[in-house]
Amino acid sequence: MTIIPYITFAHADLDTDPFSAGTQFDSKPLDEAEQEDKEVSDIWTISIIIVASLLIVRVAFKIIKKRRARSD
Repeated sequence: MTIIPYITFAHADLDTDPFSAGTQFDSKPLDEAEQEDKEVSDIWTISIIIVASLLIVRVAFKIIKKRRARSD
């Protein structure tokens, strides 16, 4: 369940031609501080998506509960 939101917001920086020399492998690796910042921002993004989806599910269940109470 946590994979689906991550996949929808994932993006790849690939060249149009996979066989041409590209810049995605030529960039320098991130240092430790930049890597930690990236990981923290990824965790925040995923957690915000999870909280938003849980709120949507909660509202949907409330609506369904009200409709069932009216039909009885």
